[in-house]
Amino acid sequence: MDKYQDKDGNQYYVYEYNSILGVWRIEKIGEQGFKETDKHGADSFIYEHQLTITE
Repeated sequence: MDKYQDKDGNQYYVYEYNSILGVWRIEKIGEQGFKETDKHGADSFIYEHQLTITE
């Protein structure tokens, strides 16, 4: 599980939730819920939101 941060200080966990189905989750730290996507969607989210890895 990798921890990311955007330029506004919001932090996210981005990780592979189910490797068999190729499901990735994006969770904003401090908020309820998550977004499920595939690897391409996770990579796109990281790029579009200009996230940098913190851990």
